[in-house]
Amino acid sequence: MQTYSHLLIAAVLRKTIKHRTAGNKHLPDFRSSALMFGAVLPDLPLIVTTLVCLVVDWFNKLPMPSSDNPVTGSVTGQLFNDWFFNNPWVIAEHNVFHSPTSLVMLGSLAYWLWLKNKRYAGGIVWLMIGCMLHTLCDIPVHHDDGPLLFFPLNWDYRYMSPISYWDPARYGRAFVIFEHLMDLCLLTMLTWQFVTWRRSRRASL
Repeated sequence: MQTYSHLLIAAVLRKTIKHRTAGNKHLPDFRSSALMFGAVLPDLPLIVTTLVCLVVDWFNKLPMPSSDNPVTGSVTGQLFNDWFFNNPWVIAEHNVFHSPTSLVMLGSLAYWLWLKNKRYAGGIVWLMIGCMLHTLCDIPVHHDDGPLLFFPLNWDYRYMSPISYWDPARYGRAFVIFEHLMDLCLLTMLTWQFVTWRRSRRASL
């Protein structure tokens, strides 16, 4: 799923999550910014790595690779065709905030620190919740390139979904249409929430 779709989903859900968790003494106070950042954080390491690879390819005057033209010899092509599956550094950077197992470990540590009255840990708990929301949306729409479910305990196992959000051979074209229609609906909901908030604020003045 596209990174911006994850952001829109979190933006729409944050109001509901805030109301549902308000007054719950077993959870840190809701941190909207942490949840929103967590919704995009899992993708950021690979995005940065991709940008670096594209710059290297640009300096080497290689065309941008695509699914139809992987550009043999390009660093970007090597990143997605080889390193993504075999390079331990790329695997780690992509899965530390993508793997459900890793997120449970990190979230549990943050929650334990919060119970020990470490105030900063409350934001990390909500950051991990945002990351978990991201990865739960990703797992069903990746065929063979989804999150490693048991990283760092297992560096190989992925859920092989019959659907891919990008691969035309795995309903990718249909999913692209669905995803962007969903994004349009989410943007409409966000606009309505904003308009409603502005009206209520003006009424209270």
